[in-house]
Amino acid sequence: SIPFRLLLVFQALVDVVPTCGSAGMSHRRAVYAARFLRPPGWTKRLLLREKPRELTGPYENPVRRWVRLREKAREFSELPPPRKVPIPKPARKNFLEGVEGVPRVSPEALQRRLDFLLSPLAAEQQSAAPLRPGLSPYYVEFAVWERQMRELRRCYRAQYLQKLAEVTEIERGREAELHQREVEERKRRKQAHLQRIGEDMKRRAILKDRQRVEAKVNEAVEMARRSKLKRRKLYWLRRMETLSKLIASADNLDEVLAAIPMATFEAGSRNPVAMDPVGSAGGRSSPSSTGVLLSRNVSVPFLLRQLGGAMGFPQQRSRRIPHVDNVQREILESSYDILPEDEPRFDPVPADGPSARQRAAQLYGVFSEEEKLVLLEQKIDMLQRKMAEEEKVGRVDQITQRLYDELEAVRVVTRGEGPAQAAGKAAAMASRGQDPAGLPSPRQGVGSQLQEPQGQAELEGGNSSGKTGGGRGAS
Repeated sequence: SIPFRLLLVFQALVDVVPTCGSAGMSHRRAVYAARFLRPPGWTKRLLLREKPRELTGPYENPVRRWVRLREKAREFSELPPPRKVPIPKPARKNFLEGVEGVPRVSPEALQRRLDFLLSPLAAEQQSAAPLRPGLSPYYVEFAVWERQMRELRRCYRAQYLQKLAEVTEIERGREAELHQREVEERKRRKQAHLQRIGEDMKRRAILKDRQRVEAKVNEAVEMARRSKLKRRKLYWLRRMETLSKLIASADNLDEVLAAIPMATFEAGSRNPVAMDPVGSAGGRSSPSSTGVLLSRNVSVPFLLRQLGGAMGFPQQRSRRIPHVDNVQREILESSYDILPEDEPRFDPVPADGPSARQRAAQLYGVFSEEEKLVLLEQKIDMLQRKMAEEEKVGRVDQITQRLYDELEAVRVVTRGEGPAQAAGKAAAMASRGQDPAGLPSPRQGVGSQLQEPQGQAELEGGNSSGKTGGGRGAS
């Protein structure tokens, strides 16, 4: 009813308000407590009247439930508000500030003014000051001298402030650079820390996923094992049910003995109860031909093994789950390892060592043109043999193919255009005439510089192919 509801809310406010630390907290606590103290409305009572067990649970009294929630709200209202612990903010680093009020006067003008004030011309200026009515010569000179001293102090102060501003700017630049380096170092360490955390999280995720997969595999293996045991037990039970119909007991002993032919007992068999698996199908005269076995006190598992119902001796149960060999997972995990073949093929070139062109010039600079052509033919032959071997196994090396194309182009140019270029150079030298004495020969000048890239390219190509085809010793 309405009075009862108002009484509950008033009781909640009385329990909550005195124990609160602030007005805002008391209001929120009263609202939260009213959640528990509010009795059910008309729709709620209608639902409780129809199917109360769906909302309150089985075997629970709605009245006791509201009383329990009211006591819970009362205990909650007695809790003190959370204490706010003041946390000091991190101290901000004060950076060096620039100098304020620096005079905007050029240092040359200040130096010129200082030179004038410190020279004998200043005394002459004092003596040349005009006299005015009512002023003595001493006072006129003293006023000029005092003005000069003020200007001197201003010049010194301006120079000091300009120098201080210059030094301050230098120190500010150093401080900013130091701060930038510190920020970058902190960022790098933070990134490294986050990288370590990320690697650890990935490792844990991989481990957890692996445990989950292995748990599923173990569950499947255990399920298959249990199914196998269940099938074995079912087969054993079915076999025992079949054998129970064939065993002779005290109830059917007369019928079983009457069904056995007399010739069986007259034969004098020492093992009249031995079972013949073929039975009547073989047409033999034995007690098993009647389909009945005489009861004996024997071990059931051994009897089943003798009769073909079991494959081996009774084994001891083992709860150990066998190891699962997942070849695909092992191959995938091993593919992430850095193997020796993943390392760089050649040693890094030293920074202060000779370049590739200089090295080629050192190794092949003493060769004649004929020796260079022979070396080029050897390199091309080595590359052709290597490409033929790779084609046999169905593999194509793009680096070898590119190197072969470059050397082939060099050979074509050397054979086709080499004599024509030499003839053209000879004709040009003949038309130009003989050079004066003291000038360098064309082979040491521009001509050698023009021929150097082609020859060095050939030598570099030969050197690279030598490494590819078996090293410098093979070439």
